[in-house]
Amino acid sequence: MAEISTVIFEDLRNELISLKIKPGEKIQEAEICERYSVTRPSVRAAFLRLQDIGLLEVIPYKGTTATLISLSSVHQMIHLRTAVESWILRDFIAMDSSPFVLEELEHNLRIQKLHIQTEQVDEKEFFRLDSSMHQFWFDRTRCGEIWNMVQKDINYERFRMLDFVGTQGYQDIVSDHEKLLEAIREKRTERIVPILSTHLNAGLARMGNLIREDYRSYFKLDEADNNYWINYIKKLSEG
Repeated sequence: MAEISTVIFEDLRNELISLKIKPGEKIQEAEICERYSVTRPSVRAAFLRLQDIGLLEVIPYKGTTATLISLSSVHQMIHLRTAVESWILRDFIAMDSSPFVLEELEHNLRIQKLHIQTEQVDEKEFFRLDSSMHQFWFDRTRCGEIWNMVQKDINYERFRMLDFVGTQGYQDIVSDHEKLLEAIREKRTERIVPILSTHLNAGLARMGNLIREDYRSYFKLDEADNNYWINYIKKLSEG
């Protein structure tokens, strides 16, 4: 039971983060049992693990639903990541890196550019490339565990994917990465905070009305929250 339960957990986790299973969508135990040819205990064990990490809400006798995205959590993670990653990038720039180190980042950027030139961008692969670029300087500065903490924020990861799927703002992301690499190459530490802050907040700015309209059902918002985010996102979009 343990092995198949883990397979179900991993598969559903990927589907929830990639938004194949949408926030607020109901998931039927019976359908998952049939899909994997297993009994309910294996599926329930996987569901409970997904509930523990915040991806599912399991209500006995009522059903199981993919959790909604907390915009407040996304907002706070962006602030936290901007502060922490800025220091990490400054430490990375201060390191005596060989040309091979910069070439790895340049290679990643070249692959990103190739991907966004295709007729249909693979958002999962672009997500991986984007993540691996940022992870690179976390790892090089011996801060890989901090990056792992960022990756475990379920709300933020799903929001990033929704930004890719909903806005297709790949060119903006690649342009920001080019600016970051230029600052790294020229050791311009004073440019890191403004570039990174703009880059990490751009998803909220791009999503704009989509959060309040097309994808309103994906988010956990009450009326007071909604008014706050209308004004906050408007300022980002105008800024």
